Amino acid sequence: MTYDNTPPPPPPAVITWQAPAGEIASSDFAEVSAAGTRLFVYQAPVRAEILPTGGLASHKPDYAAERASFVIFDMTAPVSVRVRPARPFKTAELRPERAGIPTRITNGVIEFTLDRPRKMTLLLDGDNTKALHLFAGEPETNIPSPDDPNVLYFGPGVHESTGIELKSGQTIYLAGGAILKAKLKPGDKGEYSEQWKVVFHHGTMFHLKKVNHVRICGRGIVDAGDIPHPGGNMLNFDRAHHVQIEGITLRNAANWNFVIGKSEDVEVNDVRIISGRLNSDGINSVNSRRVRIHDCFVRNHDDSIVVKTTVAGFPAEDIRVEDCTIWNDWGFALGVTYETRSPVRNIVFKNNDIVFSRHWIFGIHVSDGSLVEDITFTDTFVSNLDGVSNATGTPIAWLSPGPMLFRGTIQKDCWGHDAERGRIRNVLIDGVTLYGKTIPPSELYGADAEHDIRGVTFRNIRLAGQKPIADLTGLSVKKNDFVSDVTCKSR
Repeated sequence: MTYDNTPPPPPPAVITWQAPAGEIASSDFAEVSAAGTRLFVYQAPVRAEILPTGGLASHKPDYAAERASFVIFDMTAPVSVRVRPARPFKTAELRPERAGIPTRITNGVIEFTLDRPRKMTLLLDGDNTKALHLFAGEPETNIPSPDDPNVLYFGPGVHESTGIELKSGQTIYLAGGAILKAKLKPGDKGEYSEQWKVVFHHGTMFHLKKVNHVRICGRGIVDAGDIPHPGGNMLNFDRAHHVQIEGITLRNAANWNFVIGKSEDVEVNDVRIISGRLNSDGINSVNSRRVRIHDCFVRNHDDSIVVKTTVAGFPAEDIRVEDCTIWNDWGFALGVTYETRSPVRNIVFKNNDIVFSRHWIFGIHVSDGSLVEDITFTDTFVSNLDGVSNATGTPIAWLSPGPMLFRGTIQKDCWGHDAERGRIRNVLIDGVTLYGKTIPPSELYGADAEHDIRGVTFRNIRLAGQKPIADLTGLSVKKNDFVSDVTCKSR
């Protein structure tokens, strides 16, 4: 008997997938390749033109929008990336800056080396329009079999669905090169809201109601571009337990992308989100416990990754958001925002990169009656935001003139339902490195003596390459009389 001792060939350095027929490539980049492998350049509308309605701002059916480009691939070793933009340019910058990846430009081609899987963004000439987002992932593991009766398998190509109700023990797999398009249910004409002056369309693409041990994974795309705004969610959890979401891309949400509602023991890993319409919150953990959101990329036109409690009786607690990359075109990048009808406690945002933020990098905004306490933002790296203003779509008077480091407020607004306001206690903003020339301002406003803010610590806040700010005189912090125990420390 003879044996073949030839070792198996090494895995390819780059794993990619052919886009389905009919998918239109971005015209902003003539070529993108990694380790010599040509990558399909997808596109997504961002920063959609805003239509005032007298209620909830919306968009015309044929709304104008900017365009962002993105590529999806996995890598097994360091790879050389080549990008040929379709327009003339002089400089090329990769964000997040802390990755320290230099670019080389030769004859209109940008080259750089990715040392490991990363979520990177390429800007030309410092312009934050027409960006290229690169989603380089770890190779997939534990790929489910299409023959498994508990697997809903979407292979390469275009698929359509009016929504999927998952069952306990099920897995949904979206293969690379698959696009699942959300559609309205037949006869769905929506429901007009006199309060908001818009037509709402309900439903969701993936609905996880009272299920256990569910997984949604793969390298495919879920697209909601055919759903009018404001429409349903991409994913909606309702009292789900032991859920894993990993690797998929969500594009052009018609409302909140991702709602983790009244659920426990949830893992969200390596999810990529690009949405440009209003109210397209990225990942909202709502009334949930023991949630971990890790290594995700979120670009959207409302709060990016935040915690809420929209109903009473279900506290939000023990939530960690780590190693994520955020491009926030509107609202809060990270924080606890608006609806706070149950207590919120023990929330940690750690080791995240903010590559763009038009309004608030961190925030806690309380518009209902519960206590928000023990909130930590730590080890955050913020890209250069100098010169960024809030001028996008329709001006809104209460928005800041530009990016802010932290906004802590307790106030009544259109989202709050409770008769009285809540309180904020024990907030730590620690280890923030900013790559611009200035540190954005902060503001703290309690509602009254009974509904106040106590205990906000700024620590190790610095511009890149400089020493941390030693005391509050080095930060621009506005606050009212209902705020106490605010400190700034260098260590």
